[in-house]
Amino acid sequence: MTMQLKKIIMRIVLAVLISFPVPSILYAYDITDRFSLEGTVTGVYQYGDWDAEGVDDADRGAAILDLGINFHPTDVDEFQVTLSFAAGNGLNNIAPFILAPYSDDLEDDLKDINGRNRDYLLEAWYKHTFTLSESASLGITGGIIDSTAYIDDNRFANDEVTQFMNEIFVNDTNVNLPSYDIGGVIELDISNVSVRALAMNTKYETDTDTHKNYNYFAFQLGYTIDTSLGEGNYRICGFTTNNKFLNWDGTNYENLYGVGISADQELGDIVGVFARLCWQDDSAVVDYASLYSGGININGNLWGRKGDNAGIGYAYLNGADRGEVDSTNAFEAYARFQLTAFSDITVDIQYMSDDYKYKDDIDGFIYGVRVNAYF
Repeated sequence: MTMQLKKIIMRIVLAVLISFPVPSILYAYDITDRFSLEGTVTGVYQYGDWDAEGVDDADRGAAILDLGINFHPTDVDEFQVTLSFAAGNGLNNIAPFILAPYSDDLEDDLKDINGRNRDYLLEAWYKHTFTLSESASLGITGGIIDSTAYIDDNRFANDEVTQFMNEIFVNDTNVNLPSYDIGGVIELDISNVSVRALAMNTKYETDTDTHKNYNYFAFQLGYTIDTSLGEGNYRICGFTTNNKFLNWDGTNYENLYGVGISADQELGDIVGVFARLCWQDDSAVVDYASLYSGGININGNLWGRKGDNAGIGYAYLNGADRGEVDSTNAFEAYARFQLTAFSDITVDIQYMSDDYKYKDDIDGFIYGVRVNAYF
C-alpha cells in the first residue's frame, strides 16, 4: 500500500470519526440570516476487478472537501461561491473504461480548471429574481456557473455525493454539459412549468494537451405533476455549440448538438423511478450517438429508516457510426445509510462493459465505499 493511499484512507476514517463526537459543528452554519457557510467532507474508496488486457486490477481512494458560501443581501438577490479541494484521483485515471467510475471533481480536475489557470474555485455567480406574480418568477444568473445545476436535473440520479457514483447516472454525458466557466442562465417558473436558457463560454482539452475555446448553448422545458402516485418531473432539453470540434477526417470543424429527456416519478412513499434518453449528432468526433438509461430509487422507509435510500440503475450507450466503440453497458446498485444527522455511508457496486468494433472488449466490476460528513 502506497503512502498516498494510506493518507487517503486515514482521511476517510477521519471523516467518519468527526461525524460523531461534535455534531454541533457538523451542520450548515448560518452566520447571519443572510449569510451562510456549508460544506461536505467526502471519502471514497474503490476496487476495480476488470478483464482488460495489460491493465491490472487496482484499488484507489480520494478525499474531497466542498465548501459553499452563500449571501442574500435582499430577498431577490443572491451571491454564491463554491470551492472544492481534493486528494487523490480514485480509479478515474487508471480504469480501462470510457465512463468514469466516480463522477466527483477529484485532484486533477481541480487544477487549471478548463485551462483557465484557476484552481479550486468552481462557482462564483450572482442571481437576481424578478417576481412576476404569485405563481411566476424570472431569475437571471451570471458569473462562473455549472450547467449541470440547471440542465438535465433529476431527483433520483443527479448527485454523486449521495446517489450514484458512475458519471452516467449523475448526468447525461451525451448532453456534453460544461462546468465551472463563464456563463449566464435565465430561469422562468410559471406554476408547475419551468423554462431554462443557458449560454457558456468554455474550453475542452485536445489530444495535444492544449485547450480549445468554444460556446455552449442549452434550453430546457420542464413540467412538474402531482398525482395520487406522488410528484413527477419531466424535462426535455436541447443543446448546441459553435463549430469547434474536429470531424472524423480531421479536415473540418463541426458543432455538437442534440436533444435529451430526463424524467423522475414517485410511485408512492417508498419507490421512485427515473429515466434519461439522449440523441446527439456524430458528425464530430464523439464517443456515443445515443443513450438510454433508467432505474429505481428506494426510500429507507421500506426498512424503517427514513434517512436511508438505495438505488439501481442501468444504461446502454450506442457508439458513434465512425467511432471505435460499438456500445457500452453500465449497471450500478448502491445503498446509503445515515449514520447520524450529519453523516452517512454508501456501499456501491458497478459493472461496465465496453464493446469495440476492432479490438478486444473490456468488462469488469468496481466495488466502492463512500463516507460523507456535513457541516
